[in-house]
Amino acid sequence: MPKHSELTVAQRREAVLALLRREEPATQLARRFGVSEQTLYRWRDEFLAGGEAALAHGKNGADARDRENRELRAQLQERDQVIGELTVANRLLKKVSGQSP
Repeated sequence: MPKHSELTVAQRREAVLALLRREEPATQLARRFGVSEQTLYRWRDEFLAGGEAALAHGKNGADARDRENRELRAQLQERDQVIGELTVANRLLKKVSGQSP
């Protein structure tokens, strides 16, 4: 029987959904998946909290994250360009002053 750290996300999800559907008593589910009841209930709580957060964000939350990601990527691209320009200027100054690059 696998340790709970060896279970895949899909297996953990299966255990949580079976618990929520009350397909088997928690003790039997825990035994079947090789975990303690406490671990099974913790997974359930984490699963429900994650789902609640997703519902709280909704489509607008996803749009806001996408917009923020685009803005951050643009800032990163600008900084990369500035770094490139400064690198070229630095090499040119070293060359003019006689220092090796």
